[in-house]
Order: sequence, then C-alpha cells, then structure tokens
Amino acid sequence: MGVYSSTIIAPKGSSGMTLISSHNDDTTVSFSDIGFDFYYNGVNCRTTVKTNGNSWVGFTGATEQLKINRRDAGADNIYYCQETVNGKSTFRIRWEGHGVYNAWGTLDLVWELILFNDSAMVLVIEQIPNTGTNSFVNPTSGTTTLTLENNKSYAFIPSQEQGKAYTVQEGSYIQPNIKYLMVDGNDIKHWDALSSSYVKVSELPLTADKFQSYSDDNYHKERTGLISTSPILKIWSPLTEMPAPVVTQTIKPKPVIVSMKEDILFTEAYIIDIINAVISLDNTGSGIIVFIVSTDSGTSWKAWNGSSWILVDIENMHDVKIKGMSTADLQGITEAQWTSLGLLDKKIRFAWYMEVSSSTDILKLKELRINYNVI
Repeated sequence: MGVYSSTIIAPKGSSGMTLISSHNDDTTVSFSDIGFDFYYNGVNCRTTVKTNGNSWVGFTGATEQLKINRRDAGADNIYYCQETVNGKSTFRIRWEGHGVYNAWGTLDLVWELILFNDSAMVLVIEQIPNTGTNSFVNPTSGTTTLTLENNKSYAFIPSQEQGKAYTVQEGSYIQPNIKYLMVDGNDIKHWDALSSSYVKVSELPLTADKFQSYSDDNYHKERTGLISTSPILKIWSPLTEMPAPVVTQTIKPKPVIVSMKEDILFTEAYIIDIINAVISLDNTGSGIIVFIVSTDSGTSWKAWNGSSWILVDIENMHDVKIKGMSTADLQGITEAQWTSLGLLDKKIRFAWYMEVSSSTDILKLKELRINYNVI
C-alpha cells in the first residue's frame, strides 16, 4: 500500500486521453479493461468499471457505487487513459459535463477519478454545483455521504485487503516505488519466479546498491527457499516517512489421517451386530472428512463403495481421500452391509482423513457413535 498525503492535487485535463463518450445523457459507458487487477469489496473489477451520463461510477458493473453530484445530468465528454505513476499502473477517468439536464456546453460539473492497482482511489473535483447526491458505497461500512468542493481532491484508501473499509478524506494518495528483499540468516534473498522460491543473491550487509540490483517489486508471503525460522523482510522506499508495513501470514494445516489407537469392542453376548454409525461434526466451509474401518486392529483397512467393502491403503493419503467414506455414506450403511464386513471378532476401529482448503474453514469431528442390535 501507498500512503495518504494531505496535499490537494489538481486535475490533469484531457490531453492525451481517449474520448469514449460525448453528448451522453443517460447512457452507461463500459471500460473494457483498465489494465490491472483492481479489487472493490473483494471483487476483481478489471473489466467491470462503468460510468454514466448522470455522473456516477460503478466498480462491479452498472451499480451506482460512487455518486458525484448524481442527478439527471449530462456528460459532454468522458475520457479515459492508462498511466504510470512512480512505476505503478493507474487508470484515470475524466468526466466533463453539467449538473442540469440539457445544459450542453455549460461545464459546471468536471471531475477525474484515479484508480490505483492496490484498490486505492483519488477523486479530483475541478467543478461541482452540488445540486445532486454525493455518496460512496463503502464496503463493510455502508453508504457514506460525501462533502465535495471545487478544486479539491479526496483520497479513498482501503483499510482491509481487496478494497474494503475505505477511509475517505480530503487530500491525495502516493503509491511510492517500494522494493523488497528478504534476509535469511546471513543471506540476502529475492523471489525467483522460475523456481517459485526465494534464492540467495548476496550476503549481509544490505546496501542501497543491492536493493537496486536484486529487489522485488512485490513481496511474496510464501516461505519456500527460506531456512531461518525468523526471516526478515526488508523494504526500501524513496519516501522519507512511511507507515510501518504489516505483513499477515495465513496458515492452514496440512491434510491429516487420524487413527483410533484402540478397537471398539462389542463382545457382550447380548450384542448381535451393528445397526448403524452416527457422526456429529462441525463442518463450515469446504472441509473434507472421509472414513475407513478396520476389523483386525489396524492391520488392514476398508471402505464401503456402495456395493462392497474394498481395501484402502492407510499409508497412502491420496488413496484414503479418494476411497474413504463420506459422512453420508458411512451413516447410510445398513445392518446387512455392516454384517458383510466380517465382524466375527466383534471389534472395529475407525480412521479418518481431514483436509481444509481455507483458513476460514471449520472442521471438527465431535462424536462417532455405533448403534448395536441387541437380543
């Protein structure tokens, strides 16, 4: 992320920009590709940004998410361009028109909107009559009323990833040319795209020359290639002051097979056989849990495939994942099918494969209960 600046910036004007619409009354205009990924409320808006002759912008499509004196207005001209600022891609929209319908040629509503590739924005007001609605649909915070004035600029800076919880204040936004290197023990490393890992490029001490020669434009949260348990992310910027960066690592556990250490015994004379199995679990998200069973104290393992019991290799995690029984399958096994497993020794044990794909997944096995048929 860049940094907020209290400096008011001036509009750049239409020179060098592409005219996409003129004499626009109520027409919605689409920008086919702004040139980089731009996230708003978790949605990639690279190909969905739109504006309209009634002076609004939609980031996710034809939805009025930013209103600048929105009313039955008219756009004499709408321009756009892709620009590079401090080595970073930006996209600029310029809207020239009038705040009252059919006042063509009277340019009393003129603004520019700059989109940055880290989801920040700057709205530059050249002229505004303030006869319509000024508002912004702020993700996670709701619709915010804006106070907009002539010859002012306003920074929209997200406080959460992927364009959420924006702070809106008078001023501007600077996205400096930031460089990154990783210090791994005594080694200086950068990210190697070919091997998808950190590789050594030099040794300490770290100097400005080494930053210029080896640094990355983006930091990578992966730890591949790092040996130290406490690697240090080093950052270079031409700014004399910048906020302390925050790097958040999200860790999810690897898939695991959990096996019961002891058998469940049902050797009592009054127990005839197994009626069914009942599972109680918490599974929120995209977690996976499948089950296998053993009747010989874990020497061999089996799963019901819908027509028969098949062998499963518990040492092969993929085999367990593919052949294991889902919760519904396990609970659906009938008394006759349990009997066909071969329960003469009246003992059984279970194992289960567990996997989550997201840090927000919740997967907890709370209870596995066996119901018996008795005399």
